[in-house]
Amino acid sequence: MDPQRHLRLMTYNMQVGIRTRHVGEYLARSWRHVLPSWRRNDDLAPVAQMLRGHDLVAIQEADLGSYRTRSVNLLDHLATHAEYPYWHAHGHRRLGPFARHAMGVLSRRALSEVEILRLPGRVPGRAAVIYRLPVSHGHIAIVVTHLALGRTDRARQLSHIVQATQGDEHVILMGDLNCDEGELEAHPVLRERGFILPAEPSHSYPSWRPRRQIDHVLVTPGFRLVSASATPFGWSDHLPVQVDVELPSGIILPT
Repeated sequence: MDPQRHLRLMTYNMQVGIRTRHVGEYLARSWRHVLPSWRRNDDLAPVAQMLRGHDLVAIQEADLGSYRTRSVNLLDHLATHAEYPYWHAHGHRRLGPFARHAMGVLSRRALSEVEILRLPGRVPGRAAVIYRLPVSHGHIAIVVTHLALGRTDRARQLSHIVQATQGDEHVILMGDLNCDEGELEAHPVLRERGFILPAEPSHSYPSWRPRRQIDHVLVTPGFRLVSASATPFGWSDHLPVQVDVELPSGIILPT
């Protein structure tokens, strides 16, 4: 495999590093969404180990550093311990001093541009972040997002993302999209742009008995999705989804 022609990607809803092994732990560990745990850094060590070895990791349900994380910025912490030289975090919702909800990326390569895209919806705070990765001819737009729970809001948000990337020839859309592949395949704006999903679903939710794929990596025509799989790492209530992407013809990554 030519490392200049491939991107090894992962998307992961980390649920703030809260380990969830069955549905009962949603209630039993709910306090950890607002209160600190002395085990927080110990719980993050296996996460950092699992994240190593990718070109770029999209993270959802992180935290910029608040009371519940003992002021630890989770993206910064994971970048350091998983050995990623570049990272970015976008805070999109704040719960006083208790929580600073965030998403972002860990990257082995420098990103030339970061664009914050506020998404429409009945509940404020949803966003997408567009990262532009330099390649031999122009750039690749990598969009990281965490979409709404409601189908109507999701449809509007996906349309908004596609509209915002109309000027980008090559686009990768990653994140917790909160819907199955059938909804994405039926979305008229995604279909018009030609977004492609992996041939086989990678069931990622719930992590202890995965029956649905709601964590996705989609690409525009020209890319080839070589492989996709859910990583059996039951820490969050989501499994990480890993995808190997071959770049469009004539495009290589800088050395």
